[in-house]
Amino acid sequence: MTVPTEAGQTQIYGRALIDGEFVDGTARGEVRNPADVDEVVGTYPLLTRADLDRAVEAATRAQKKWRKVPIAERVRIVQESAVALTKIEGLPELLTREQGKVMWESSFEIGYYEAIADAYGSFASALDDPAPIIDDTLGTATVLRRPVGVVAAIAPWNYPFALAALKVIPALMAGCAVILKPSPVTPLTTLKAFGAIAGVFPPGVLNVVIGSDEEVSAPLLAHPGVRKISLTGSTATGRIAVSASAATLKNVTLELGGNDAALVLDDAEIDGDLCASLLSGAFPTSGQVCVAIKRVYVPRAMYETLVEGLLTELETTVVGNGLDSETTMGPLTTARQKEIVTGLVDSAERAGAEVHRRGVMGADTERGHFLLPAILTGTPESHDLVQTEQFGPALPIQPYDTLEEALELVNATDLGLSASVWTSDVERGARVAAEIEAGTVHVNNHGLFAMDPRVPFGGIKQSGLGTEMGVEGLLAFTEQRVINTRTL
Repeated sequence: MTVPTEAGQTQIYGRALIDGEFVDGTARGEVRNPADVDEVVGTYPLLTRADLDRAVEAATRAQKKWRKVPIAERVRIVQESAVALTKIEGLPELLTREQGKVMWESSFEIGYYEAIADAYGSFASALDDPAPIIDDTLGTATVLRRPVGVVAAIAPWNYPFALAALKVIPALMAGCAVILKPSPVTPLTTLKAFGAIAGVFPPGVLNVVIGSDEEVSAPLLAHPGVRKISLTGSTATGRIAVSASAATLKNVTLELGGNDAALVLDDAEIDGDLCASLLSGAFPTSGQVCVAIKRVYVPRAMYETLVEGLLTELETTVVGNGLDSETTMGPLTTARQKEIVTGLVDSAERAGAEVHRRGVMGADTERGHFLLPAILTGTPESHDLVQTEQFGPALPIQPYDTLEEALELVNATDLGLSASVWTSDVERGARVAAEIEAGTVHVNNHGLFAMDPRVPFGGIKQSGLGTEMGVEGLLAFTEQRVINTRTL
């Protein structure tokens, strides 16, 4: 539902979805445009614990029938929902208004739904093939895969729609019913899109809830009717999810924070292409991406050349409203995130770092959460800007003297989501990559566009539990059953 505003923009009246019916709630939250905080983009319902219980009950009923639908038919229905999505107008614009990212990023995010549906559909037959592991004169032992049950899908605010789809699509194909909870920071695109395509599915198979932590989030994580949690968020949020799930020993998949390092080797050519690639890996969505480059290590002899090249590339950055075609970098999504990044940069500067800001501010940026991108040199390795996930447009460049030292620095973190090696020798790069403690290590690539939904993805250390994407990501929404006919 939409209503006109005085500024000519459309204000979204978001609604939750339970058992095939829209739910408005008795109270509502508000979403403001991070590029212009005076603009109310829309409102969303604040549901109650009773609403959540009803959603779990509906999902439980629906899942008993949905799991019996043949896998090929479930795939067909999910892919039909991808077609339905293409008929919804205005989703990229709405996403930009509520999250801040530039329009091409929003269009990419909306289009990711179809890409995920195609990828999972291509290997969904793995669910349909019993796998005999023993077949001899004593009988057989066969592994079956069955849907895990009702899934709580928890999506973050930075890529709210794409990361929701990354959970919802494989769960539905696997035969699970889903209760999706978007972030209250950026819920409107998700509410609109999933509400519009929900009619493709039987009532109760796909539910969307939203509300306060006390009324919705915490009870959803702990609810005895939920058998799996799939969550993308911070490491701190992941710990909360694990704690909440402990009483009922839920199946948990967590994709958490990262402190991704880019390691430039001494045989890399420092040119415009390398610098542009590093920046595109570091600053998509204003740096608010878990798999973005957070720190760069480069041989000391190449240090100044790389810094100069990065600063040259940044000169053309235009920071402004993501709806403006001239903008290349939008605002930070929240005032809090701007405060965190600003605080880290200011603290690093006080600790001896030199801050190099480049680019220009676009028009009408005084009412938004805007920051010029910054390259930092001379940052102490022990500083929080290097040791933690800044999640914003500030990138420390750190020199090293030996490869052994560099690997030690890259691995000296509790996080291990992804990383990258940059080199003119791909085989050498792969050997070095094998020494890096991260779930995924790219060679001569990094970030959003290094990801392929056909390839499994998951963090190690405190960057997560379990796997998303690839056939492993599909099987993560199933339970293994063994049928044993063997007798001695």
